[in-house]
Amino acid sequence: MGGVPLLLALLGALWAQSARAGSHSFRGFYSSLSEEVPGVPRFSIVGFVDDVPIEGYSSDTRRLEPRAPWMRKIEDPQYWERNTENARGTEPVMRADVKTVMGRVNHTRGLHTVQQMYGCELRGDGTIGGFLQYAYDGGDFLSFDKDQMRFIATATPAQVSADRWNSEKSIAQRWKASLEEECIEWLRKYLHHGKESLLRRVPPGTMVSRRKSGDRTLLTCYAYGFYPREIEVKWIRSGVEMPLEWSQLLPNPDGTYQIKATVEVQEGDEKNMYECQVEHSSLPEIVTVVYKEKSPGPSIGLIAGVVLAVVLAVGLAAFGVWYTFFRNKRPVKHGYTPPREGPA
Repeated sequence: MGGVPLLLALLGALWAQSARAGSHSFRGFYSSLSEEVPGVPRFSIVGFVDDVPIEGYSSDTRRLEPRAPWMRKIEDPQYWERNTENARGTEPVMRADVKTVMGRVNHTRGLHTVQQMYGCELRGDGTIGGFLQYAYDGGDFLSFDKDQMRFIATATPAQVSADRWNSEKSIAQRWKASLEEECIEWLRKYLHHGKESLLRRVPPGTMVSRRKSGDRTLLTCYAYGFYPREIEVKWIRSGVEMPLEWSQLLPNPDGTYQIKATVEVQEGDEKNMYECQVEHSSLPEIVTVVYKEKSPGPSIGLIAGVVLAVVLAVGLAAFGVWYTFFRNKRPVKHGYTPPREGPA
């Protein structure tokens, strides 16, 4: 499906945004397909706080449902019913938008999708941010510059919508107020309800290993089981930071994270000391793990555990892709819902 690469990119952007120290964000994602695909909802929703899915809607179930246990703490009994109705009302509008955009780009048939991502950020320094983006078939289509109060066509067929929306100043004003006020208000509420999960600090476990890859010798530093996501892992050789050959951060099934950072070393370079330094908000100071030439590699059990975590993490990432993109017609008092103008 053409939209999948963009969804993965958007999820990556979401994770990158949430990795700013002390910052928190709300992200709403929603998507509509031009035709039915077996096993894939034609219209789907997901809402995130930081990188945690908190609520979702599917055209298969036709209900907005909690994705995080603490979301059941929302004290308003109307929250789920009202927002379910908003999602149901959005569904046919989004389907019409897909058809309209298809006409703009001269697509008469086939599988196509319109997607939207919007949200807000409460940064560690007290400042706020907000954004709105549309995509068609996985490519940028239209975006909103909140500071300039303008809609920007990132694809030629979107210029019609950008011109029309920019001629009606009230549309930009509604979006700016929605992102800076209502979205931030609900982000604070979500953080309050989910503070035991979202604001927790779990320190990482650490270990290092050595392996051969062809004629190369690689050292890998593992940090695992930590939360929140933001972390810094460095390799130091005799006091000098080394460039990383490869680094990957992945989610674990229990909501924590793991990362491994790999460097190449010269075979037989025993005179230099290699150190892995791990910095995380849960740690009172930087943790240093020294690699010793004769130290044993990781146990089979630990390797199996890391592999299992990676496999399950991939499953979680796929889950996040299918439950995408949330959109509503107008703001209501029962949870954050943005203005409803579509890209068509």
